[in-house]
Order: sequence, then structure tokens, then C-alpha cells
Amino acid sequence: MQIIGGVKRGAKLVEFDSQNVRPTGQRVREAIFNLLGGGRFTPLVTGATILDLFAGTGALGLEALSRGATEAYFVERNPKALDTLRANIRKLDFLDTATVLAGSVENITRWAYPPADIVFCDAPYIDNITSQTLQNIARTGAIKKGGLIVAEMPNTEKLNLIDEFQFVDKRKYGITTIHLFNWQPD
Repeated sequence: MQIIGGVKRGAKLVEFDSQNVRPTGQRVREAIFNLLGGGRFTPLVTGATILDLFAGTGALGLEALSRGATEAYFVERNPKALDTLRANIRKLDFLDTATVLAGSVENITRWAYPPADIVFCDAPYIDNITSQTLQNIARTGAIKKGGLIVAEMPNTEKLNLIDEFQFVDKRKYGITTIHLFNWQPD
């Protein structure tokens, strides 16, 4: 697995084997960033604040930093994934722009950081928690008004979101569906 584009293009990421952590495949990650880089969706990655929920190895957030995001916040609870995530941040020299929040996404009740322009949510495929996670994280103030949410989930999972999540697009890649929403609270 490697960074696909930007200033760190071609850099190999540290990986680890786990039943609980499933990194976004390179093909799907490339498709996501092709969508985001096409100019159709706002906000753009360049200059954005990123929130990478269920970060795992950090591939999505690190790809965004490589492509010009200003800062990224990574939320992960698995100890081995945290070690790998931190190793990847060091390896890519993103220590000044990456913040690791060790703990469960479900336990975030207050957001003390800048709200994110782009949120990546790649919850474990077996838990069916994407809808609840996105609604909970939005209530904390972690998503900027007009922010873009990129939710990666299995084709079998159904989203049930409040109206403030305005549907933008949906794409299928094998067993994976990518949903894009803008956060538009009243």
C-alpha cells in the first residue's frame, strides 16, 4: 500500500495484519481522490482540514495531507493500528500537520479542534454503525457547515441520516459503496 498522489506520491505505508482493521484498498482510495480532485465537489482537498474516523493505518487522511490538506485529525482505538498510524505519520514527516486522537469514535461527545472541511468515515464493515457515527460526530461540532462527508461502507449497509446530511453522490466498487454528503445544518 502506498500514497497515490501529491508530494508523497509513491511512499510506501507501514501495514499490519488484523481481523479488526481493514484499510481502504488502493483502488477505492484512488477512486475517492479522483472524485474529490475533479472539482465537482466542495470543499477541495487542498487547504482543507481533514477528519479521518476509524483511521486504521491513516491511508485516507495521509493521502489528503499529501495532496495539500492543511491538517488532519485521525481517530483510532485499536492499539496496533495506532502504532502503525503513528509510524506512517513519522515516515511521511507529517508530524506538524497530523493529530492522533486515541480512542473510540463513539466516545467523542465534544470537539475541541477546528471543524473539518472533509470527513472520511470508514467504519468496520461488520458493525453497521456509519449512520449513527456520522450523526453523533456532527452534533459535536466536528464538521464545518458545508463540509463534505465521504462514507465508505459495504453494499449491504443502509444509511439512515437526518436531513442536514444532503446527498451528493454514490459510487460502487465491488463490495464497497462510497457515499458523499454535504453537512448543511440550519
